[in-house]
Amino acid sequence: MLPSFCTDSVTVERAPLVDSRGTKVPDWGNTESWEVPGCSVQPVQGSTTWTDPRQAVTVRATLYAPPSADIQAGDRITYQGNKYAIDGAPLPWKSPTGAVSHIQCALVDWRL
Repeated sequence: MLPSFCTDSVTVERAPLVDSRGTKVPDWGNTESWEVPGCSVQPVQGSTTWTDPRQAVTVRATLYAPPSADIQAGDRITYQGNKYAIDGAPLPWKSPTGAVSHIQCALVDWRL
């Protein structure tokens, strides 16, 4: 269980998978979304790519969500107006009792 100071809310956006030339791809034009309260979003790091004439900035954060949150790999997260992709899979964290304490997600955002 996350502590009471975890008062951030995030919006989870999930795209259905559609066929595109024999491959399943997300259809981000037809998403469903819902809010997940009781979260904490914390900054991790940022980086800048200097090899391109345009500087690409990568912003990373970590989302701590309640154990009941419906979050999957491939979802997008919106927090304070910024959209993030989940980097990898959401990971359940267990408490010392063995019950799931919370879900942790690595988030990444990039801007040119």
